[in-house]
Amino acid sequence: MQQFRIFRALGLSFRVWFRNFAPITLLAAVLTAPAVLAVVAVDGSGMDRDAMLEAFVGRPMYLLELTAMLIAPLITYRVVQSMNGRTVSMRTSLRLGVRGIVPAWLVAIVTGMLLRIPFAGPLIFAAAVCIWFVATPAAVAEQLSAMAALTRSSQLTSGRRWGLLGLSLLVVVIAILLGAILILPQMEHATSPGEMVERVRWAALAELIALGAMHVLFGIVQAVSYVLLREDKDGMSHEELAKIFD
Repeated sequence: MQQFRIFRALGLSFRVWFRNFAPITLLAAVLTAPAVLAVVAVDGSGMDRDAMLEAFVGRPMYLLELTAMLIAPLITYRVVQSMNGRTVSMRTSLRLGVRGIVPAWLVAIVTGMLLRIPFAGPLIFAAAVCIWFVATPAAVAEQLSAMAALTRSSQLTSGRRWGLLGLSLLVVVIAILLGAILILPQMEHATSPGEMVERVRWAALAELIALGAMHVLFGIVQAVSYVLLREDKDGMSHEELAKIFD
């Protein structure tokens, strides 16, 4: 059995996404849609800079986090079976993935609160994410409660967290950079309030799409990492792990 490596997990994740591109991407589009509609529905007229950022970025991004966190549990079954060379029904994956919704939301809410801590927030967020990185796939595969899934994730990731920490920090940095690159320049270069609203709206939509794609990859990596950690820690092969759903 090979020891868990984050770059191996990333490579396998891209291959799984390629083999299941249409159903997984369609699911992500559906889960991203509420945040997109929230941006489209904003009027924006008469708003100052801070109010505009909150309306176009703050609330929609928070909504995206709550919905996109569902990707990992809902695709876990499909990803595990795909790693075993099998193509299974997306409907079955969604049905089994319901087990992981509560743990997914619990992780999203707690880590979201940690991220808001001044100065140390991003680092604490990343540390918590890497500890609970495979909580939702564990809940789906092993039929665990929310708290049991968090404990199980802590056990599986123990001793294997540095790569996960780096990946989690990378996600935070990319999200911050996307906002700085896409949103703020539009507010500086607009020549009128109306133009600023439309510039920020389209920039916010572009950021949502980019972050949605990141969440897809992140969700696949979580499921793939769960499989590899079970292989690493428990000596369980892909074939054996695939059978636990039966």
